Amino acid sequence: METRWATVDGVHLQLPADCTVDDLRDELHKPADAALIAVTGDLVSIVHEEERPLSEMVAGCADTYYFKRPDEPDRNDVLAAPEIDAALEEPMSDETTFQRPGIDH
Repeated sequence: METRWATVDGVHLQLPADCTVDDLRDELHKPADAALIAVTGDLVSIVHEEERPLSEMVAGCADTYYFKRPDEPDRNDVLAAPEIDAALEEPMSDETTFQRPGIDH
């Protein structure tokens, strides 16, 4: 099985190619209400489909992931983006992707 390296909540670890949000949550002992936020280059993705492999989504290209719980304080500019709260309230697809805050094109 192919693996790659990524940082999840500040921890650098190997992720199997078929890794899902559920897999990560279980391995890292994250609570069930924590949403996975993926950061890749100039994009941010909120993953709504927890049983689909990340490699099948934009989120699978990320090198940094965060778990965010409802009502927790924002730890950085990415997690403070208002698009995250809107996407968590009304998901429209398996993942919601938007431009990373602070990146100008």
